[in-house]
Amino acid sequence: MARQIPVTVYMNYQSIKSPPSQKLMDDVRCKRVAFREVVYTGYDGKPIEEVLRDCLLAPAPHLRSLDIAVSRGSGLVLQNKDSDSQGAQVNLVTGSNLTSVRLSNVYIPWSAAILQGLHSLSLEYLNMAGTNRTSPTLRDLLKILQGCPELRSLTLRYLTLCPDDQREAPTRISLDKLGQIYLSGRALRPTCDILQYIEYPRTAKVSVSDENRVLDDGWQVDIGVVLSQLAQNQIIAPLHLKIVRSRLTLSAINYQIDIPSPNEESASSRITYKDLLYNLDALTLAAVTSLHMGSSASQNSTAILMAANDLFPNLTKLSISPYQRLKSKKPWHVVLEKVVQSADEVNRLTFLCPNLTSLEIATADGDCPDLSSILQLVRIRNSDKKSKGKRVERSPITSISMNLESGKLSSEQQGLLKELKGDVDNVHCVSPLL
Repeated sequence: MARQIPVTVYMNYQSIKSPPSQKLMDDVRCKRVAFREVVYTGYDGKPIEEVLRDCLLAPAPHLRSLDIAVSRGSGLVLQNKDSDSQGAQVNLVTGSNLTSVRLSNVYIPWSAAILQGLHSLSLEYLNMAGTNRTSPTLRDLLKILQGCPELRSLTLRYLTLCPDDQREAPTRISLDKLGQIYLSGRALRPTCDILQYIEYPRTAKVSVSDENRVLDDGWQVDIGVVLSQLAQNQIIAPLHLKIVRSRLTLSAINYQIDIPSPNEESASSRITYKDLLYNLDALTLAAVTSLHMGSSASQNSTAILMAANDLFPNLTKLSISPYQRLKSKKPWHVVLEKVVQSADEVNRLTFLCPNLTSLEIATADGDCPDLSSILQLVRIRNSDKKSKGKRVERSPITSISMNLESGKLSSEQQGLLKELKGDVDNVHCVSPLL
């Protein structure tokens, strides 16, 4: 008898009008016992549905990885009609070899054995509640995780948990080997509740992404809940704040949160950057050391800078790309260097961004940065300027990176660049990409 070699099978069925032949599917089903990895994406019409059901129901001793993503519609539904017989069938597929499962728009009994003993689990696009298909409850999800003590990676995307009718709080579980948690969707609060009930290593990387295009009316509560769940493990500083297009990303070595950002130039916007950032606790704010402003700079850079200046006392690096003059009556270096009185000591003057030492400025369409404004900023920070007899403390700029071609500068710009290099230890000019 010929020895069967474990194989990897990739199936992509994207056309309802041209389904795979029954003969081909029968052949796949006959060889299923040798499958090592199954990856499927597409619709779930016949005869492909029979193959997918076999993958979920029937024994497969060599199977290590199962990845089924069903496109749109009601998804692939495999629920218990007879709890005893159907549950027994589902349990047959389990084995020590199966370590990775991804189910997208696939509904199965959440006690199924294929969801036990995993190293990697991904549940995606499960948002149904009805007689034939039901998303898991928080308690269902915790039971799955409890059966996966070796879990390394957990992904929950667009998962709407069903309500749990049990009043007592679930028992906390420990996942000592969990190294990556990725949560995303448009209704994150219930999903993020899972972080209250699992203990994971401090070094685990946690990523939370709010996929809404704009912040909704409950954004303050949502962000507060998410951050309170993440606070169980100390954030490993430094933190980096990145604003690109309509997204705001706060990231550290072991943590990242991505949410819609407000547009203060829009008359319909009721949310400001200061509102948004004040939802971060003081320790988080103090850990932010770098700020990157991308394509949103032309619209909101003054508001962003003012919020950052007020809230991030340890900001050391500012990156603006693409560079444009900020929408302000004053030059942007004046906005950045505004002197204000601190709230707790009225008689003591505080310098905004006192620890700022590094600038990265990229221009669009080959434009030259405002070298005069940059030079003024450098000299203000390097000076011993006093205000009303009080010393204004600030760190000097020691590093500047700009994308410009020095050979194309005018004589006046060449002179400003020479002065800049004389005042700053490290001025790095990078030729812009054409």
